[in-house]
Amino acid sequence: MMNPYVRPGIDDRPDYDKALSPEDKASVQRLAVDPKQQAPEASADQPGAQAARLAADGTTTVAAASTVDAAVPDYASSFLDMRDPMVSADGHRPSAIEVSRLKWGFAVGSFLITAPWAALNLVAIPDHIARIAGFDTDADWLAIPGMGPGQSMFTLVRDLPLLVVIGALFSIFLGPLVSAFSDRTRVPLGRRTPWLVGGGILSALIALIVGAIGNLAGVIFFWILLQFTYAALIVPLAAALSERVPDKFRDVIERWNAIGVIAGQAAGGVIGGLSIAFGAREPFTCAAVLFAISGIATILVWPKEPSSVSQPRVPLDGAAFTSIKPLPREDRYRPFRKLFWSRTFMTSAISMTAVFLWYVVRFSVYGSDPMFTSAPLTLPSGLLIAMLALASLAGTLLASYSAGAITDKFAEGFGLWWRDSRAAVVCACALYAVGLAVGLAIVAIGGEKSLMIFSFITGLASGLYDAFIQPLVVDALPDPHDSGRDLGTYALAKPLGLIIGALGGALAIAVGSQITGSLSFTAVFPGAIVCVAIAALFLRK
Repeated sequence: MMNPYVRPGIDDRPDYDKALSPEDKASVQRLAVDPKQQAPEASADQPGAQAARLAADGTTTVAAASTVDAAVPDYASSFLDMRDPMVSADGHRPSAIEVSRLKWGFAVGSFLITAPWAALNLVAIPDHIARIAGFDTDADWLAIPGMGPGQSMFTLVRDLPLLVVIGALFSIFLGPLVSAFSDRTRVPLGRRTPWLVGGGILSALIALIVGAIGNLAGVIFFWILLQFTYAALIVPLAAALSERVPDKFRDVIERWNAIGVIAGQAAGGVIGGLSIAFGAREPFTCAAVLFAISGIATILVWPKEPSSVSQPRVPLDGAAFTSIKPLPREDRYRPFRKLFWSRTFMTSAISMTAVFLWYVVRFSVYGSDPMFTSAPLTLPSGLLIAMLALASLAGTLLASYSAGAITDKFAEGFGLWWRDSRAAVVCACALYAVGLAVGLAIVAIGGEKSLMIFSFITGLASGLYDAFIQPLVVDALPDPHDSGRDLGTYALAKPLGLIIGALGGALAIAVGSQITGSLSFTAVFPGAIVCVAIAALFLRK
């Protein structure tokens, strides 16, 4: 019996409802013409936006700048369907000149946003809190605890962590709030441009106000407002990277964005350290100038953002805060949870020394022996902070440059298991603990310029930690389709680690001062070593 004639391309066409997977159907749907304009994806759900925000927060900066392969899964990428990877998510095909402008725009924006924030946190705020507590940091050295009102280190140990903890708590909620409002901005200038310009100008004004207020309650109030305006800078910038950069150029522009963050962190330490010698308010003034030009410079360098007037209206609901949720207890989240807590305690170790670094330098290094000169004691202290920032930059750049080569070299010697092994991250933790021990020894025996060794080692170790742990985080994402939301949850490790670091540092200083008066602020070094050890323990399988 003869088989019926099969018409090629007609009768033998497969049933796409059965032959295609759900992912394939979603890719085909993105190619279809929809008469109804769809609302763009929320930036909180975009893996690229969350990865850029992690880099802007300094959480995975070196990983983004290095050559280690840690690509975040993105099922909306044009490489997974037939869309043109040279066209950005907003439908624009940038020219070669526009791609170059995007690259420099994100690098300049990240630098100008990060530098003033680092200057405030490293030098300006700790020094301002000390002056509010009654210390003249230009001339006074720290008295023995209990010698008089306003002259005890416990005043500083109480007030500075209080400010840091409150700021970190508010940043957890303000970031998603800014993200939601920025996504729903419908103006001719675009969704991100008004927030960048307004956030920069408002951050500048608030920084000046914080430097002029002479009471702790006022500083805390405006510090909370500064958390909002700072989020108005970093969140739209990260979202713009995911929306305006075509998939073809995403890697190189993300790398330049991370380089801008790294350079900004070092520049903030240099600017804050050098300006404090000219007056207590000078760091706030310098930070205000950088904040004011950050958003304006960014939008002037990169191509004009398209209008968002025709964007569909999207109601604001609780979905905007999906990243603010406890870690799920399912077994499939167990590797992700362990990496989250490892990142949290590593961040707490870094924060513990960073929060109190100005007090360590000013009171523990230069405060024991008064200098009988006309120069203020903030001059040598500020110069040392600037040198430490440059040494940390050197270590971070070395980590960024060598992370890929180290991974490849060990993969050749120990096998491919090393590339995704937690042993590499544990080694980075051990190196960071060595750097902390070196810093404690240098402060104890003298030779303040040698503290650059501590800063270089810790910069190198923290950079390697970022580069080595990021591929593990990507592999541990429970559901690649929800990688954006999971990375948003992972970003909470920074504020949580900052809170633990500030409170743990205060506890370490209080306990260390009771053990021996000479320990004082340097007790943050052994406290940070404990946090690093806990971070390494969470890396066990």
